[in-house]
Amino acid sequence: MDDFMNEYTFNEIHSGDIVKGKIIKILNDGIIADIGYKSDAFVPKSQLSLNPNIRISDDFNVGDEIDLYIIKREDENGDVLASKVKADTELAEERLNTSFKNGDILNGKIIEVVKGGVVAEVLGVKAFIPASQLDMHYVDDLNSYLGEKIEVKIIDYIPSKKLVASRRIVLEEEKNKKKETLLKNIREGQVINGVVKSITKFGVFVDLGGIDGLIPLREISWSKNVNINDVLHIGDRVDVYVDKIDQEKITLSLKKLFPDPWVNINEKFKVGDIILGIITNVTTFGAFVEISEGLEGLAHKNDLIKNVKEYKIGDEITVEIISFDSEKKKLSLKEVEKNSESYDLEREELNVTITDRIQNINNYS
Repeated sequence: MDDFMNEYTFNEIHSGDIVKGKIIKILNDGIIADIGYKSDAFVPKSQLSLNPNIRISDDFNVGDEIDLYIIKREDENGDVLASKVKADTELAEERLNTSFKNGDILNGKIIEVVKGGVVAEVLGVKAFIPASQLDMHYVDDLNSYLGEKIEVKIIDYIPSKKLVASRRIVLEEEKNKKKETLLKNIREGQVINGVVKSITKFGVFVDLGGIDGLIPLREISWSKNVNINDVLHIGDRVDVYVDKIDQEKITLSLKKLFPDPWVNINEKFKVGDIILGIITNVTTFGAFVEISEGLEGLAHKNDLIKNVKEYKIGDEITVEIISFDSEKKKLSLKEVEKNSESYDLEREELNVTITDRIQNINNYS
C-alpha cells in the first residue's frame, strides 16, 4: 500500500483552506467534489447555498467547478467536510468591491421576500434589492419573483455590513441600448412590428422593442366611426407604419397600411349611386354619413327625409350620391326612401366586422 500511495501526489489541505472542487456526484443531501486530495469532499445541502429552498439538481451539475472552504480535513467517516457558502463569503468581499467600483453586472437569484423588497443570493452572499429597484414598473406581488434568476448591479456596498443591488438599472440600460439601435435603423415609411402597450383617450402606445411609438386616434382608421377598443387591445402584436420621426418621438399609423379610400373613389362609386350609410355626426345643418370606410359625406338638412333632430349617430340611412370631389375630399349626399327603385348598391364595407379589420391589419405584410 505504501508503494501504491507513493506513486500519487495529493494536495495538502488544512481546515480553513479554500480550494477548487469539481462536482463528481449529486446526492439528495449534498454533493461530492473532487478536490485533488486522497479523499473527496462532501458538501452538505445547508452549505451549498444561502437559499433554504434550494433544489440541488436545479443549481448544480456534475462537472461544475466550485470554490470550497475546508471545514474538516477528515470527519468520522474519513471524508473531507467542505462548505461552498463559507468559501463564497470569504471570496466575495474582493469580488463585490471590484464589481461595485466597475459597475459590473452580476448574476443573482431571489431567495427571500422581506419588508420593502427582496433578498437575492449574489456571489454567494445576501444582497438586498428594494422593491423600487426590482423592475421598471411598480411591483405589486414580490412573491412572484421568488426563485427567479436575475442580473443586478451593486448600488451600495459596505464590506460585511451592507450590500444593496438593483435589477432596474440593468433593465433600463438594456432598454436604452435597444432604443439607440432602433433609432439608428428606423426610417419614416417603414412598416415594423410592435406590441400594444397602453390605450389612452388620445391614442395607442406601441412598444417597438426599446422605444414606444404613438398611434394618434386620427391614424387608427380611415373611418371616423371606429371604437379604438374594438380594434386594438393591450398585448396585441401588430404591424404599424412609421409616419414621422421627430428626434425620439415616433408617430405611427395603422390606416396608412391601407390605401386612402378617396384615391380610388371613382373606381367604387359614381354620381347617382344609392348606398346604405351610417350616420357619424349630426349637426344643425345636416347629418354626416359614412358610405364606405373613410368615405364620409354631408346630407344637408334639406336633403333629409325627416327633421334633422330625429337622427342620431349610428343610424343607418339610404343615400344617393349627388356629387364628390376626390381632391378636396368632399361628398354630397341625399337621403332616399329605402324601397326606392333606384336602390341597387349594398354597401358591403359597412358589414365588414371589427374582427375582419383586425385580421387585415395582422396579416398585412
